[in-house]
This record gives sequence, structure tokens and C-alpha cells, in this order.
Amino acid sequence: MAKCDACGLREAKIHLSIEDDQLSLCNDCYNEYMAGELEVELEELLESFSLKDSEGVVRTFLVETRLYPIGIFMEAKENIEFGYTFAVHGELEDDQQQLLNRLIEKTKKGIKEKYIESKVFLSGQPYESLTNDHFAGRIEYDEFAEGLPLIIIDGRGYTWEEVGRLI
Repeated sequence: MAKCDACGLREAKIHLSIEDDQLSLCNDCYNEYMAGELEVELEELLESFSLKDSEGVVRTFLVETRLYPIGIFMEAKENIEFGYTFAVHGELEDDQQQLLNRLIEKTKKGIKEKYIESKVFLSGQPYESLTNDHFAGRIEYDEFAEGLPLIIIDGRGYTWEEVGRLI
């Protein structure tokens, strides 16, 4: 894990090439740099929030904001492996609190619908099925399945084969 060139404290997730220099920055230092370049003030907002999903399970999301020349990007990532992820984009001059409110509302809506339900056959064998013959999720790299993706549905990772059985 490379440390931030600016603060030396956090993991450097962003790598910039500026003329002949290479900079590796954490998200906070990157935003500070971009705020100066873009003449935008980044507001202090919630760093995390928790919501109940459709089954009453409390899910906690970490909020990450990034400034880009084309706008503000906010992402809420659940604090577990393969958890839910939601994002919104806004203009540089948009009200950042309203953008965060949009992100929270999108997250509420996203965790409200459950796409997969667990059931039990009469024989007692458990199985999973789609609740309404469709699902929404995201595709990620699966380090354990060469050349095959990992599909994240309802905040859980499914292999390509498992998704095939759901269908």
C-alpha cells in the first residue's frame, strides 16, 4: 500500500501526472489540491450514514467525495466486502449538501428492493431465486475465477455460475 505523497498518512488511491512529476495522493489531499486548482470550496459533510434495508438490517455506508474538472462525484460504499455501492454526480457549483441528500435518497431506494430471496425445498434443501424475474447490481473483477466476473446483487457477491442458476 503506497502512502500519500502529501500527508504520508493515508493510502494513495489517486495517481496524477503533472508535467514531469508523478503524485500519489489520498482522497483528502487530492480534493484539497483540486479545490485549489478549480477554485471550489469543498464543504464538510457526513463521512458515513446508516440505513435499514428491506429486511430491517442496518447497513452503514462510507461517503467519499471527489472533485473533478467536470464536477463533483459522491459515492456511498457499504463498509463490508461486496457491499452496496451508490454514486451521484453534480456540477462544481451545485449545493454539496443537496448532492449528499440525493445520494442518501438513492441509497435508501436502492436497498429497499430485494432481488434475491432464500427459500427451502420441501426436502429441506435451501436455494435462492429471483424475486421478480429481474435483478440489478454491479459487475466486478473476480480474482478467483480467471476471466469471469463477480456479480454483486443485494450487497452480496455471486459468481457467474451462481447467477446462471438464479435465472
